Amino acid sequence: MSESVLEIDGVSKHFAVRRTPLAVLAGRPQRRVQAVAGVEFSIGPRECFGLVGESGCGKSTLARLALGLLKPDAGSIRFRGRDIGALSGNSLDALRRGVQMVFQDPYASLNPRMTVGSAIAEPLAWHRVVPPADVKAETRRLLSEVGLGPETAGRYPRELSGGQRQRVGIARSLAVRPALLVADEAVSALDVSVRAQVLNLLADLGERRGLSMLFISHDLGVIAYLCARVGVMYLGHLVECGPVAEVFRAPAHPYTRALIGAIPKPDPAAPHPARPLEGEPPSAAAVPEGCPFRTRCPSARPICTTPPPRIAFGAGHWAACHFASEIRNQGAN
Repeated sequence: MSESVLEIDGVSKHFAVRRTPLAVLAGRPQRRVQAVAGVEFSIGPRECFGLVGESGCGKSTLARLALGLLKPDAGSIRFRGRDIGALSGNSLDALRRGVQMVFQDPYASLNPRMTVGSAIAEPLAWHRVVPPADVKAETRRLLSEVGLGPETAGRYPRELSGGQRQRVGIARSLAVRPALLVADEAVSALDVSVRAQVLNLLADLGERRGLSMLFISHDLGVIAYLCARVGVMYLGHLVECGPVAEVFRAPAHPYTRALIGAIPKPDPAAPHPARPLEGEPPSAAAVPEGCPFRTRCPSARPICTTPPPRIAFGAGHWAACHFASEIRNQGAN
């Protein structure tokens, strides 16, 4: 793969838990929530990388870190080789143009008092993407690119369906001609039929524009359809990463196996590759020592109280589990 568009290198992020006055008077220590812990991956040119995991595993925090909206406590994030934590002024404006986001809730991401045309024209004018005289024509061209007619420019968000609003959000993100699109649960709020249309649109835009994409979802089926590689997160840790086809064929982490086993099958009688997960994830303020998944893992053993090694299988596929080879062989059978 050629030079990466985005590199996440050992990134960690914690948030302080607000202490009550009683806790302060009692001298209780400040508690911290672990949102992201030592995550590493990269996204190449024209590549769609999927990030999957349960709610609260740190996916959205990682998206905000990639956008430069949060600063990591440790590690670095590089966009086109430049550390985004060291950017300011014009360099930061260039990052804003280079990395754009598509939000989960298309209605909340749009100003209800602005027409669709104004919402798309605003970044065009602010970043001087086109001359002022061409803003209106460029707005209509962007609407056409995402499958909306020119009359949509005069409407307000409340006059559009959920799928139409998400297309507007995508058009606004594309207005500044980014190199990387971060889509955080971009289709989870849409109906199934509309979801397929938006996924096809994103795939087509990625191909035509040469976009790289960080696609975040809790739905492995969506990841399998759109992405070339996938990273699986659990309690802030990246526990498995690799090509989508390889990870689905032979998952090497018990959490990944459980997620794949939970995908609905067309045939109710078809066997599941793993039994469903039981119990709730531990608190992010009290992550278990060693393997973070051990308290819910059906294969947990005493050694799991120590940090698991990262075991590689070739072709960019690896898993952080003491028994990754054993589990992978089970999945491949």
